[in-house]
Amino acid sequence: MKRIVLSSVILAVMFVGCFYSVKVTCDFTDMLINQIHEIEENYEKGNNERAESGAEKLKEEWEKFVDRSILINDLGHAVEITSSIAEIQSFAEDKDDEIYASCDRAKAQIDMFRDMQVPSIWKIL
Repeated sequence: MKRIVLSSVILAVMFVGCFYSVKVTCDFTDMLINQIHEIEENYEKGNNERAESGAEKLKEEWEKFVDRSILINDLGHAVEITSSIAEIQSFAEDKDDEIYASCDRAKAQIDMFRDMQVPSIWKIL
């Protein structure tokens, strides 16, 4: 009987941990996408200094997340996001209009990253 209770407790803890992790990931990716929108808006308005500082902050936030994340299912995808964020920072510093394409690419990759973290029946099967 004790084994069943202990197994149930372990299962419940894993269940809560899984959904908490998904919530944290979803909140974090939403914050990143909002920062990318701000960078685009600042660049479009000609406020290049704010765009540069926003890009630097975006890069720092992503690197902190990757450093403290224990379980990233697809490390290759995380490297692609890191590359896109580095491009955003570079284009913001160079005042290059390619920043828009990099921002769109980064948002798409971040959306895909979030979708990969959300559990579904198809991923279990």
